[in-house]
Amino acid sequence: MSTAKQSVELGLEVIPNSKKFAVMGFNPWTKALRVKVSAKALKGGANMEIIEELGKLFHAKTRIVSGGKSRQKIILLEGISMPEITEIISRNPKT
Repeated sequence: MSTAKQSVELGLEVIPNSKKFAVMGFNPWTKALRVKVSAKALKGGANMEIIEELGKLFHAKTRIVSGGKSRQKIILLEGISMPEITEIISRNPKT
């Protein structure tokens, strides 16, 4: 029996310099996940926080595929499926 790892590319809208990290939910207009980060967008601080926090939240290896210097990013989550991501987001309250 083969257990192939799944991966998902996900669009992000990043709101830097917030009070704390938070996943705000899915924006149906832009088809992206809205994320607040506490780090400022300087020297990759916000990107590092995104990778670390989303990795913990989804229990998946996370990396930024594009948009390293933009508020609009595409991330790759390895070892998780889109239904699992949707379930995790729906369980976590917005802050």
